[in-house]
Parts: sequence; structure tokens; C-alpha cells
Amino acid sequence: MKNRSKFRLGEFLVPYFFITPFMVSFIAFFLVPAVYSLVLSFFQYKGYGAMRFLGVRNYISLFTYRTFWFSLRNTFFYFIVHTIPTMILAFTWAFMLQSKLMSTAQRVFKPVLFLPQVVPIIASALIWRILLARDFGAVNQIMGTSIDFLRDTSIRKWAVVVLMIWRATGWYMIIYLAGLTTIGDEIYDAAKIDGANAFQRIFRVVLPMMKPIILFAFIMNAIGSIKVYTEPDVLLTMSTASVQPDAMGVMHVLLMNLRGANFGMAAAVGWIVFILASLMTLGWFKVLGNKGD
Repeated sequence: MKNRSKFRLGEFLVPYFFITPFMVSFIAFFLVPAVYSLVLSFFQYKGYGAMRFLGVRNYISLFTYRTFWFSLRNTFFYFIVHTIPTMILAFTWAFMLQSKLMSTAQRVFKPVLFLPQVVPIIASALIWRILLARDFGAVNQIMGTSIDFLRDTSIRKWAVVVLMIWRATGWYMIIYLAGLTTIGDEIYDAAKIDGANAFQRIFRVVLPMMKPIILFAFIMNAIGSIKVYTEPDVLLTMSTASVQPDAMGVMHVLLMNLRGANFGMAAAVGWIVFILASLMTLGWFKVLGNKGD
């Protein structure tokens, strides 16, 4: 009986033994820093010396800080404007590549469309900074214009949107392509037999079956949009040699406080970003999730 009980105990503990490295790293490098940052958001701390308790004054200061609201508005602008074009393009390319007509061309188009995701963000921003330059940029040269895409405050944010769409579309195309491969040919054949045309097969068969994949893509896109920083910083700031808050996202406020050694305020911004990401995730679950999820 003792040997049997030891064997059962060993069977029970083996799975936990295998996940122990992950749990240790998760606790050490995520959970503990997250809890510490939450505590730090209620203090004033410069990285040295004593910590001074402020209560919720860091949060109050943020909500009365005009630049914070500018950056928050810009963050929502980037999220709202680039999400739908990115998802439509990504799904369209994935659906076209998944079709039998494109089977021979997949080896060429897949790497080409996914290439922007492989290129580092800074390099991508530098490429688009050259393309959109006013005097020698390729876009102005082709159109025969001299539009200042990177300095004109009325259109500079749209340059960031174009960069975000260019970078993200290939990534979500791969996600949608993986989801489309789970839909068997027999399902398409059954829809054809029932008299469904091409558009009906897409909207009545493919999209409903792809709903979990679409939900995942929208959630990941929302989280990435909230954390956008490098694209506007490299594309726009390097073009003007100074920080331009009119096009910066909320992460700009976080890093600005880090550079100023105001770690309590930076932690407060981080938790506001976390709350926004959670609310947007719940919103997409409400819109795209199944009833009861």
C-alpha cells in the first residue's frame, strides 16, 4: 500500500516538476516585478534614497497632465485607424494564398508578405523615413509633389499608421493562414452542394469558423497598439530632432518619466496601460466572443 501511495504521489508531482522552471521564471521575472511596480506607483522614488508615499497623487497628476491626454488620444487613434485595414488585408491575403489557384506561388508570396515583420522596427521606421522624406523621398518623387509627410501635423500621424499597417499585415496573415488550414475541403464542397456562392462561403462558412482566430488577432493587435512607441519615435522624432507629443502614444509618457528618474509616475502609467489593455480585451471578447465565453 505504501509503494502504491508513493507511486500515485509521484504521478501527481511529475507534471508540476516539468512546469517548475516556467513557474520560477514567471514568478521571478513577471509576478514579483508586477507587484513591485504596483506598490511603486503609490510612491515617489528616484532610484536612490528613501521612497516617499504619495497615495494616488501620481495617478491624479497624470489625469491632470495635458500631455498624457494627448498621448492617450494618439494611442486610440493608432488603434482605431490601423486595425480594420490591417485585419482586412491580412485575411484577404491569407484567403488568397490558401486557395488552390495560389498553391504554386505561395513559396514566393509568403516570405515577401511576411518580410516587414522580420525587419527590426527601427530599420522599418528608417526605411519609411527615407521613402516619405519631402525633398528626396521616393513617394514624393513618384507623385511629383513635395508633401512634408513627417513634419506636417495634419498628416504626420497617418505616416505612422501606414508604417504600422505595413509591418503588421504579414504577421496576422500568417495567423489567419494557420486558421484557414483547419477548414477542410469537405466543408467547402458541402457549401457548394448547398448552393452557396463564393461570398456566401466566406461570410457564412469561413468567417464563423474562424471566429476564435479572429478574436485572438484582434486582441493581440489591441495590446500592440496600446504599446506603440518605436514607430512614431523613430519615424517622426528623428525627422524633427525634438520630441513632438502631438503624435506620440501613451508609452512616450512612461519612458519620459523613466528618463527623468520619476519611477513612481512611470509605474502608474504602466498600470494605466495594463488597465486599458484589459478593457480592450474584454471589449473584443464582448464583440467577437461566443455567448457564454
